[in-house]
Amino acid sequence: MKIAILGGTGNIGKGFALRWGQIHEVIVGSREKDRAAEAAAEYTAFLKERSLPSKITGDENKAATEAADIVVIAIRYDQIPAVLEHIKPALCNGQTVLSVVVPMIKDRCYLNMGTEPVRIDVDPEEYNADYFCYAVPKSGSAAKEIQALLPDGIDLVASFHNVSAKRLEDFDKPMNLDIAVCGNNKQTKDAVMQLVRDIPGLTPVDVGPLEAAALTEPITPLLLNVAKMNKELRHAGIKFV
Repeated sequence: MKIAILGGTGNIGKGFALRWGQIHEVIVGSREKDRAAEAAAEYTAFLKERSLPSKITGDENKAATEAADIVVIAIRYDQIPAVLEHIKPALCNGQTVLSVVVPMIKDRCYLNMGTEPVRIDVDPEEYNADYFCYAVPKSGSAAKEIQALLPDGIDLVASFHNVSAKRLEDFDKPMNLDIAVCGNNKQTKDAVMQLVRDIPGLTPVDVGPLEAAALTEPITPLLLNVAKMNKELRHAGIKFV
């Protein structure tokens, strides 16, 4: 299977590349081909130092998308319109698109009042300056916004909102975490659930249709705040019991 990771030079993209690149053909995507190639070489060296196989290459986002069976959207929330517009011509029926995007902001909380998001300033005397908030999009989630920008016939799955990049990169500590998966198409959802199983220590949990991303995306800032305020939980995750 060929997996394109758009935003593959970022922290969470690196974690995915290191994990999936041992068993799948992974294409690290970036706006700049040279930067993608450099990251792919770095990840390959990391795996080879540990005597692990590597099937990682790098390319520009559109070319990476065109060559892939699964396209992972691991970019910043504010980059969604530009990146989706750029790769849209390369998307085709039969591809699975996975969003791990989470709109977040520090220092301020946002509420969705049905029109424009309303900002609520956080009292600096009450909260730490590094407190993360979920910036609620108009449609309720980043996943719903991405789905609206995809061509007809392309279904989106949203997942991996409750595992940290550092946990994915850390090959010395075993993971025992559940990963929430939401989507409307059973075939594409099953493909992503298999990707979850491909990472040792992770178990997929079906949490419902794509609308459920409005519930799973806010888990990311929650876990970041847990990690910030509780040193013993620096890379917190979730296990459903």
